[in-house]
Amino acid sequence: MNNQIKNFTQKLNKKIYIALTIIVIAGCVLGYYFLSVSMSTFSTDNARVTAKMYPISAVSSGKLLEWNVREGDLVQKDEVLGRQETLPYIVSPINGTVVKSDVQAGQSEAVGSQLAIIADTDHMYIGVNIEETKIMKIAVGDRVDVKIDAYKGKIFHGKITEIQSTTQTYFSGISSFTTSGTYNKVTQLIPVKVEIENKENLPMAFGMNAQAKIYF
Repeated sequence: MNNQIKNFTQKLNKKIYIALTIIVIAGCVLGYYFLSVSMSTFSTDNARVTAKMYPISAVSSGKLLEWNVREGDLVQKDEVLGRQETLPYIVSPINGTVVKSDVQAGQSEAVGSQLAIIADTDHMYIGVNIEETKIMKIAVGDRVDVKIDAYKGKIFHGKITEIQSTTQTYFSGISSFTTSGTYNKVTQLIPVKVEIENKENLPMAFGMNAQAKIYF
């Protein structure tokens, strides 16, 4: 009986040892996997749906005799948007959507004043802002998985197609100096363009929040 108990105990201990060894090995494999993934990916929720914007400006000074569009209108390339008294026609440079229009016929506009903004809605993309400390890790062509808040649980696959050569605030005129002359160093953000697959042609709206995971 004692020998039977001893043999049973030995077998049980052996099984426990094997099970613990398997658990340790599995834990190491999983740990290595998650570590390698975290080192080869970068995730951020500083992303949103956007498109290239085309500002429409007055090329001369004078009264706006006609203005035929308003926000939300779809326009075609070379479509007449309006007319100034010193300029025959103001036309759209692209096929797109009027996303801003603050003028109306009868107003006097100075040369260079903005009349409208037209978005290239046929080529919407995800605008991702990457911290300057991370930007050297990524490159054009890197694979990206995108989640858009409006579509819970859905992953859009895409890739980086453009990395801008200036930071988000470079042309804004915002200073890092305080009124007392003290310099506050702020980590800068660099805009990155991510084009995604949207085979189902799901509707997108400007400014929709998104999260991006970049594989490098």
